[in-house]
Amino acid sequence: MALKHAASGEVLELLPTTPTAAQISQALVCAPRLEVMRFVMAAGKQIPGHAVAGPLTIQCLQGRVEVQADGTWQTLQEHQLMYVAEGVEHALYSKVETIVLVTLVRLPHND
Repeated sequence: MALKHAASGEVLELLPTTPTAAQISQALVCAPRLEVMRFVMAAGKQIPGHAVAGPLTIQCLQGRVEVQADGTWQTLQEHQLMYVAEGVEHALYSKVETIVLVTLVRLPHND
C-alpha cells in the first residue's frame, strides 16, 4: 500500500503519540523540488554513507543520532539540526531509538 504524502496546507504530526517502535519511516512531503522524510531508527540502525545531488538538513526530533558528514562523526541530539551541502557523503548511526527529519532540496535536472 502506498503511503499518503502531505497535501499543500496540510498539518502533520512529526511525533505521533504512538510508541516509537510502532511508528514507520516515511516520506511526508514529496514534491518536484522538495522531499521531507521522517526516519524512525531502532537502536543499532545504520544508514550507510551516501551522497545526494541537493543540499539537505537532518533534524533530530527524538533520541540522538551519530551523523558522519565530510568524514567527521558528530552527535546530533534532540532539537538539533545539521546542514549537509549538496554532494557531501553522509551516514547515520543510532545507538538508541531515534526519530530524525530529513529535508532534501531536489535540484533541477540539466538534461
